[in-house]
Amino acid sequence: MQLDSRSRMIFDELMENPSMTSKELEEGYSLTRRQLGYSFDKINDWLQAKRLPIIERTRQGHFIIDHSIFLNYGSRETIASSQMTIISETQRVQMIILMLLSKQEELSLLHFTSALEVSKNTVLSDLNVARAWVEEYDLVIRYSRRDGYLLEGEEFSIRRLLINTIYKVLAIPNGKKRLKELANIQEVELKELMVRLEKIERKLNLKFADAEIETLPYSLLLVLRRMADNKIETSFSIQYEELSDTKEYQATEEILFDIEDIPVQERLFITLRLLTTNVYWSEAPPEEPIPNLAQALDEMLRLFEASAVVQLQDRQQLLNKILLHLKPAYYRIKYQLTEINDVGYALMKNEYKELYHLVSQSTKPLATLIGTAIPASEMAYLTMLIGGWLRKQGDNLHEKVKAIVVCPTDVSVSHVMFNELRELFPEFIFLDVVSVRELHSSKLDYDIVFSPFFLETDKKLYLANSFLKHEDKPRLRKRVLFDLHGYIPYEVNVDEMMTIMAKHATIHNEALLRKELHTYINELGKMKV
Repeated sequence: MQLDSRSRMIFDELMENPSMTSKELEEGYSLTRRQLGYSFDKINDWLQAKRLPIIERTRQGHFIIDHSIFLNYGSRETIASSQMTIISETQRVQMIILMLLSKQEELSLLHFTSALEVSKNTVLSDLNVARAWVEEYDLVIRYSRRDGYLLEGEEFSIRRLLINTIYKVLAIPNGKKRLKELANIQEVELKELMVRLEKIERKLNLKFADAEIETLPYSLLLVLRRMADNKIETSFSIQYEELSDTKEYQATEEILFDIEDIPVQERLFITLRLLTTNVYWSEAPPEEPIPNLAQALDEMLRLFEASAVVQLQDRQQLLNKILLHLKPAYYRIKYQLTEINDVGYALMKNEYKELYHLVSQSTKPLATLIGTAIPASEMAYLTMLIGGWLRKQGDNLHEKVKAIVVCPTDVSVSHVMFNELRELFPEFIFLDVVSVRELHSSKLDYDIVFSPFFLETDKKLYLANSFLKHEDKPRLRKRVLFDLHGYIPYEVNVDEMMTIMAKHATIHNEALLRKELHTYINELGKMKV
């Protein structure tokens, strides 16, 4: 994707002069408000395609430009000045919440206006947004003359919010400096915790991911501060046995050795924080502290192979790689400690949306094991792992024919039609079965549509009964393959071939073998007509 000349000119101007306002751009380039808005839609689409944050505009017409954009496209002067970028309302709200989470004194409006350098009315408006934000965690922001502004609710929910808020504040331009100032954190405290975390890494024979090791000291430090302030976790709904026999539980001693009278539930919480931290390297393959996790993952990969019409090579190696991620993900998902972000949504919007869709359809075994749906951000990471593996082995889903089935009748009939068509065209990727309304709103990229009735679509449409008769199947298959490829496939009975092979060999994946035989036979039997 390329920027048009006007959008490129506006983007270059902002890279040189990020303090310019909308009005100044309109006057400087003789643009209407509509023209400027259209160009910014183009610029933001272009940035998203390059996996960069969009440029936001405030109500006053200022631009909020993420530091990563300057790192990629700005001059040295603009990179330095980007540290002073105007903070958005959302970022101010995150900073207010951080102050409430880490407060060591009564907080008044004056504290907020001074820290954020905005007016009293702006802070009051931001506080209303913050109240709505914390409601998602079943928390409330309250004010009293004696205690000032307070965050109230169950301690476990407060700590969930604390972990997510630290991630978000660190992502703000100059985030580390802001976080330390707002939470009154001293560098010496962070260094001491880093020493203890490095001892834990050596004890567990692993390395925490770089992004995690940056945030972990902050969250642990503020949790320990809350413990010292007698804000003890009492609502910890977890069986002691589930965490107490882990190596991480023993490793908490490296963090808590100089703190007296640690309640068991607090030791369990620190254990959970370690267990939910992503690891990028481990000396040995992951153990199986979580019953049936490897089995659920293996079933997930088999479902993915069937729906994506691929065979994953070096399967055990991939299994171990995903297990390394899924151990912390399991605890994050189960205890709702997953970082709230829009990574999954961004993947769906861009080129990974079909892969993301297929992975999400395959995660039912994991969701059943954990007892809850897999969040978008965790699904996005699984998608990236599997997508990287497919690229490594030379598979490209974009080259395969992708189909959608439209069936407005009840769920059971829809699945019968979907499964029959998948069996009839094993070389196609069948993305989903949808209603007419869902088809028109779908963002998925597909090539053909199967439907029991005529409908408006710009894709190839093939009419197929909800229940296909035996004699209709070969006719439909010949017609579709001839339209798509210009050849008539050989009629080879794959069922008979499977029966013969089963007499003389052990078949490990019948569905995948059947698909690959169909594909091979069709390639072999291409006959131009």
